[in-house]
This record gives sequence, C-alpha cells and structure tokens, in this order.
Amino acid sequence: MGVLTTVFAFLLVLGPLVVIHELGHYLVGRFFGVKADAFSVGFGRELAGWTDKRGTRWKLCALPLGGYVQFAGDMNPASASDAGASEAPAEQRGQMFQFKPLWQRALIVFAGPLTNLLLCVAIFAAFTMAYGNRVVEPVIADFAENSVALEAGLKVGDRITSIDGETVGDVQDLERYILLHPEGRVPVGVEREGRDMTVPVEIATREIDDGFGKTARIGDLGVSFDQPIVAGFTSDSAAKDAGFEVGDRIVGIGGQEVTSFHDVIDLVQPRAGDTLRFTVVREGAELELPVAVRAATRPGADGTEESVGMIGVEARVGRLVPVGPVAAVGIGFARSFDMLDDMVTGLRQIIFGERSVKELGGPIKIAQASGQQFSLGWENFVAFAAFISINLAFINLLPIPGLDGGHLAFYAAEWVRRKPLDGRSQEWAIRTGVVFLLALMVFVTVNDIVSLPIFGG
Repeated sequence: MGVLTTVFAFLLVLGPLVVIHELGHYLVGRFFGVKADAFSVGFGRELAGWTDKRGTRWKLCALPLGGYVQFAGDMNPASASDAGASEAPAEQRGQMFQFKPLWQRALIVFAGPLTNLLLCVAIFAAFTMAYGNRVVEPVIADFAENSVALEAGLKVGDRITSIDGETVGDVQDLERYILLHPEGRVPVGVEREGRDMTVPVEIATREIDDGFGKTARIGDLGVSFDQPIVAGFTSDSAAKDAGFEVGDRIVGIGGQEVTSFHDVIDLVQPRAGDTLRFTVVREGAELELPVAVRAATRPGADGTEESVGMIGVEARVGRLVPVGPVAAVGIGFARSFDMLDDMVTGLRQIIFGERSVKELGGPIKIAQASGQQFSLGWENFVAFAAFISINLAFINLLPIPGLDGGHLAFYAAEWVRRKPLDGRSQEWAIRTGVVFLLALMVFVTVNDIVSLPIFGG
C-alpha cells in the first residue's frame, strides 16, 4: 500500500470525525447563544480559513491530529477561562461560555462525544437496515485441534447459553467475552439434548497479529459455529443442478452426519466423479438430493496438480434477518455500547497489568489501519470510521483535564461545591492534563514506530 494512499485514508477518516465532534460543541453552544471565536480543524499554524458574519474564524491548521472550538470567554483552545472576561460588558458576557448556567455548559461539552457516538450508531443502523442483522446461533458445529472446550467435555450440538454468568444470545456475545479474557477458568452454561448444565472451561490464550507489527493476546475456546448452510453457488454448480436452494442446511452425506462445512469438504473432496446422497433440511422438512460430484484441480502439497471433488456451494455463517428502521437503530445503539464496554474492559486490563501497553495504538497505527481498510472497499472503510468515532467519544469522556471529560469533572465538582473551582486551580489542572496527553501521544507514537518492520518489530 502506498504511503500517499495511507495518508489520504488517514485524513479521510480523522478529518470528518473531528469536524463532526466539534460541530456537536458548536451547534449546541450556538443553540444556547454562545459565540464561537474560532472553529479549527487541526492545531498549530493556520493554513487556510475565513471569518463568517457571526465573527467565527473557520480554519484549517497544519497539524491534522484533532481540532477545537474556541468560545467567547475562552483564554485558549483548551477552554481555560479568561480571567479578564468578568470585566466585559454585560452584553458580551451573555455570549460567553463561562457565564452560561452549569447545565448548559455541561451539555455543550458533552455534545462533542455524543455526536461521535450517534455517528457510530447511525453507521451500524444503516448497515443493519441495508444488509439485515446476521444472527449466528451459538451451537457448536466443530472443534479446533487441541480445543480446550473439547477437553472440558463440550460436544458438537451443545448450545452455549452463558459464560461466566453472562447470557449468550448469539455467537457475537460469546466472542466479545472470550476475545477480551485470554486466560482464566470460567463456567460455561450449555443446553444439551434439552438439559441445562454448566461446564468449567480453562480459556486458552492465543496471540494475533494486526498486520502492522503489533500483537494482541486474545482468548480462544477452540470451537466453530460454521453451520453447513448454503449461502450461494459457484458457476457450473453440481449442487444447484441437483436441486439445492440457498438456505438449505446440509445434515448428512452418504449416511454420515454433517455438522459443519469442514465435514462437507472432508466427505466430498475424495469422491470426485461419484454420486453422493445429500440430506438437507429446508423449511423444517428433510430432503434427499443425489449430487454428481464434479472434479476440479488444485495445487498439491508437492506442487503438482491433484484432482478433488467439488459440488459448487458457498458457505454462510449464520442467517441474515431483515430489520426495520426502529429495530436497526436499537441494534446500532446496542453495538455501540458493546464497543464502549469493550474499551472500558481493555483499558482496565492495561491499567492493572493484565494486558501489555504495547497493545496501545497511536496515530501511525491508525493511519496504517485506515489505509488497509480503504483498500478493502468503502464498506470496510466506513465501518472502520465508526470504530474510530466511538473511540474518539470514549477518549474524550475520560476525566482528564484538557479533554471533554475533564471539563465535565470540573462541572461535577462545581455542582457539589455549589461554586466553581478557582481559575488558577483549573488552569493548572488543564496544563497538567495537556502535558499528560502530550506524553501519552509521544509514548504511543514511539510504540508504533518501534513495532515497524524496519526496526525489527
């Protein structure tokens, strides 16, 4: 992937998300009658800009790693209050942020992260409406080699209903928990032949590579939910000619039980030229369909061509359920809050040493991921933008002075004390917060750099 493409994709992700975030602040502030002196995309030297009729300077600055709205009465872009603002005429004070009621200031600050959250919800809702909601039943279809679940006593056909006390509705619920808990012994609730039972399982740890030199530890049960449901057909499909339809579930081949597409492959590939009887379930009824297995060639282990059997079906994991607008928005909120919950869990694990700080990513990693997702198509790229948007919302809500969460913490203290913190305390807190954020930015950037292949990462 070219450097220019990566940089372009990075700016294409970050730029609009920063604008949307700051527009949240700006629009709510404007609704409450607060004047904005500046609306900036980026920091540092101004590259281009204009001043509108309300006196707001809209500008693009040299360092494209954020942005800000500077309201009237702010001493700087970090929203530290100007001590001299109290001497301004009453008409001007009425347009200043710091003289607005506490609840209005809190809403103006909260509007930025909220806008990023709502964008993420909107993207997930739009995808769900367009493509449907994919539901994967948590019924075990197969086991991986050295599966901890198999060793613990789970069986093919078991339906996982809970893990560590948390209800499992579909595979996504299970994966969210397992991926974030790479070690530990947990009780797994299963339904087997109509009976409920609990099986303790020791979660295995596996390392994955993000493709950019960084690795992350994830949990693994060693189970597959790849149900043998026909999703489509290849050209010249023997299965389609035999009467297969999309949605058919293959349950048997030649009298042998089938629980996953791995079983289909294992039973079909050695039988090129033979006719096999397939048992499929369609709309609750079992059908027997004879299929003449066709021969295809592929490179063998020794580099020569070998003949294998093919029936020309495409696999599908789960089923797509059509969703209306209201339900789609609900799913959008649910997925967004699940992501926020995952971020809280990940941050807690890093703070308490359960995960390495090397898993933290900075601007270089985000840029690399932006370029990768851009190369995969607009759907992947937009989904990645939703992920970054919810990350911006989460980070900005952290109670660190200089971030939106830091200001909200000041307002919480003001509400409890019935008076604001003095200006000097706020100023020093914001300076400390900015120094901390800069140090963190330097750390994650260095972390990204040393993981690059040219540095042996």
